This record gives sequence, C-alpha cells and structure tokens, in this order.
Amino acid sequence: MNEPERFDLVYDIAETLLKNGAEVQRVEATITHVANAFQLENFDSYVSIHGVFLTYQYNDIAAKARVRDTPISPTSLGRIDAINTLSRHITEGKIQPEEAKERLAEIKEQTFSSRPLKLLAYILGSASFCYIFGGSLLDACGALVLGGISAIYTLYILPKLKFSPIIVSITSSFLISICASLLVLLVPQMNVMSLITGGIVALLPGVAISNGIRALFDEDYQTGWTQILYALITAMSISIGVGTGILFINYVLGAQI
Repeated sequence: MNEPERFDLVYDIAETLLKNGAEVQRVEATITHVANAFQLENFDSYVSIHGVFLTYQYNDIAAKARVRDTPISPTSLGRIDAINTLSRHITEGKIQPEEAKERLAEIKEQTFSSRPLKLLAYILGSASFCYIFGGSLLDACGALVLGGISAIYTLYILPKLKFSPIIVSITSSFLISICASLLVLLVPQMNVMSLITGGIVALLPGVAISNGIRALFDEDYQTGWTQILYALITAMSISIGVGTGILFINYVLGAQI
C-alpha cells in the first residue's frame, strides 16, 4: 500500500470514529498515532464535531488534503472500541495497512447489538426509569409497553422514513405521549407523567450534553457548545412532541389528561 492509500486509510479511520460518536480529542489522538505508524511525513490534522481535515506532504513535493462534513450521529461504543483496538494493533506493528483496511471494512459492517437486544433494552430501560423517577409498579408496567412501542418505531419504522433528527424526536415523543394518555384513559390508576418520563428516556440526549460539558472544561468551545446546543434542540423537540400529543388527546377525545 503506497503513501496516498495509507493517508486515505487514516482519514477513513477518523471519519468512522467521528460518525460513531467518538470524542474529538480521541479521534485526533488515534489518527496521529496511526499516521506515525504509517510514516506519513508532515501529517497535520484538525478534527471538529462536524468534520475531519487532514493534510500531509507526499514525496517532498505534493501536498494532499481531505475534507468532508460529518453530521452528528448516535454513539456506537462497540464500533469505537473495535477501531481503537485496530489502531493499537497498527501502532504496535501487529497488523499491516492492507489488513487494517480489510478489518476496518469489517468493523463498518459489523453489528454490535441485535435488534432483539435493543428492544429488550428499550423495554427494561423505560420501566426502570419510570420507577426510579417516582412511578408505581403499575406505572412501570405501563412503561414496559411504551418502551416496546418506542423501540418498534425507532428500530423498524424510522429507518424506512429517513426523517431528520428533529422530526424523529418530535414524532417519537408525540407517539409516546399519545400511547401514555391512552393507557391512563384505560387504567386511571396510572400516572401519565410517570409513563411519559419512562417512555421518553431513550430519546434524551444525555451523552451529548455530557460530552459537551466535558469539551467546555477542556477548552474546546466549538465542540462543547455545538453538543450542548444539539442537546437543547433535541430536548425542545421532545417537549414539543409530548405537549402536542397531550393536547391532541384532549382535543380529539375531550378528555383531560
């Protein structure tokens, strides 16, 4: 593998890490180590929350650069861990560039959690958080149902619709709010707010706001404020969906939830 191909591989590693929610500083550190292992001369990198910018000098004559916008994406810790392991093997000389390229392609296609497992996580997570935040056991049982509905919508329906993240948050929280209101109408002993709290927990941008605050403490203000703004917009979208769902039920059925 020649130098330009090794450079493209470094860029591919950086972009894959960023697409799967890796921290900006971790991406920069990883690709710097890999570039040194590949002996790329005058290698420079700049990674932001929205993209990767890489340059290096080729044969002391030509400079090569790559830039591509990368939207904020959900975090995949399994894929990040697999790429970190790959980068360590590269820097330790245990794997050659050709093998690394093949392994990276496998990591991109690899599924680190099955849909049934995710479905179970949605269900148990919704019920658990409903109970933790003051819901009764009956409310937790209702949140089990909401978690299942949310998982089916998120895992099986949304991938076919190609909605933007804001519309995903609004429609998901709207659906949960509608279902929670209907459950309360069927079982008046349930508390609608406890049900909704448990149902929307999977939608909350906890990782984004945590990473944003951490980035601010590291004086990476662009990444920090971008992550916090993303979290605030997501939270606002969820609140719009929840409020609209309750108003819809009140207006259509004439019930006061």
